[in-house]
Amino acid sequence: MKQKIKDTLKLRYLNNNIFAKYFILFASIFLVVLTILGTTLTLLVNAYTQNENTKLLKENTQTIANSINSTLIVQDMNDNYSVEKEMICSTLYIISNSIDADIFVCDVEGNVIMCKEKSESMPFLGKLPECEYHSGYNVGDFILKNVYEGGYVGKGSVNGQLSYIVGCPVYSDNQIIGSVFATAETNAGSLTIAVLRMFTASALACLAIGFFYIWRLTKNFVRPLRQMSEAAKQFAIGDFSYRVKVRGEDELAELGRAFNDMADALDTLESSRRSFVSNVSHELRTPMTSIGGFIDGILDGTIPKDKTDYYLNIVSGEIRRLSRLVVAMLNMSKIESGSFEMKPTNFDISGQIIHILLTFEQKIEENHIEIRGLENLKPTYIVADTDMIYQVIYNIFDNAVKFTNEGGYIDVSMIEENDSIEVHIKNSGIGINADELSKVFERFYKVDKSRSLDAKGAGLGLYIVKMMVEMHGGSIWAKSEDDSSAEFIFKLPKSYKPIYKKEIK
Repeated sequence: MKQKIKDTLKLRYLNNNIFAKYFILFASIFLVVLTILGTTLTLLVNAYTQNENTKLLKENTQTIANSINSTLIVQDMNDNYSVEKEMICSTLYIISNSIDADIFVCDVEGNVIMCKEKSESMPFLGKLPECEYHSGYNVGDFILKNVYEGGYVGKGSVNGQLSYIVGCPVYSDNQIIGSVFATAETNAGSLTIAVLRMFTASALACLAIGFFYIWRLTKNFVRPLRQMSEAAKQFAIGDFSYRVKVRGEDELAELGRAFNDMADALDTLESSRRSFVSNVSHELRTPMTSIGGFIDGILDGTIPKDKTDYYLNIVSGEIRRLSRLVVAMLNMSKIESGSFEMKPTNFDISGQIIHILLTFEQKIEENHIEIRGLENLKPTYIVADTDMIYQVIYNIFDNAVKFTNEGGYIDVSMIEENDSIEVHIKNSGIGINADELSKVFERFYKVDKSRSLDAKGAGLGLYIVKMMVEMHGGSIWAKSEDDSSAEFIFKLPKSYKPIYKKEIK
């Protein structure tokens, strides 16, 4: 049972291991290719060997046939002794030994009458001695027929041994008087075994080399994947500090960089989320603490009855502040999710600026703020969401009135172009440091927090302004040329050009 479990685990490991998959695939393809090449090479070697051997046998049989043709006639094709036959047997002996073959001469009926063995035997009673080796030989009619029709080349069994067989006819006065045969062992089995041994050794060497390089390749291939897997596990528990080590410029390196970019984005998003939760909690807790404290003071009598109205007004102000904060966060959430419904209309933005300034009339008069540039405004129509642009202008003026020094000024101007308008709102008072200009439109960011001039602000106004402007296809930025003034400029197209959330920067 334990062995079965171990075998199952090993099989699962091989199925789930990239290196094992690559190596098995490589080994399978390599062995198939090597088998095909080995088989092809073996066949080619055998064909070449057969061609060379039969060619050599054919040349020698033809030489013997020509020699017999010039010395014997049809009446001589028997086993009677003659000097010419003895010389032919000696020739057969010499040639057979030199080419490692068996060459013999047959009569027209296929009986062996001359061979190399008879060259060393003494004639007996005027006849060539009988050869024990060839005594049982008799060439079949099929082979003889092919020989007499022009020659025979093929393979066959000779004394139980697979051999090459070559035969050619012997002519005398244009008459066939016999035939010459040559046989040589093929040694095909030993050659095939030698080729297989060579290919087996080559295959093992190539597999070893392939194993090493595939191991290196898959190790380099899997390393970043394992790092990404480890990073994903760290991300799952909220740790976004892990990064993949990127090497090279290939697809894996590109994937690693993309993974790191994603990690950076997740880290930034997580930091933003934590900051958002922290800031929202703080911004909500502050007015709620004040409201709860004053209400408890009124209920338990800590606050005198003659002061009740005063503190109830403070509670009312805190409630309105809390309401504005909730509305701002709801608007921000809708804009970021893309669910904020825009209703573009054609309206006069100059009239809207003047109308919004009137809502700040009391604060402007209390601080003796001078409003400049209104006399230069002229009716200018754009197509946009009236409420959103109202919120944009209102938030900028609210900021300007809040930070303008007593007896200071707010300068309003507008530049009209062919397809866009540019609104400038500049106020005296406290300027913005250069390193803070790019941060004033971030969520919950408050300029110059140490001065606490905006203690009741949530730091969402300008962030929402930026998103609303960009949703119209416009842009907004801040300028501060000195420490005593700040200027906000936003640019809007005259015609409605909505930008989707994914395009908002």
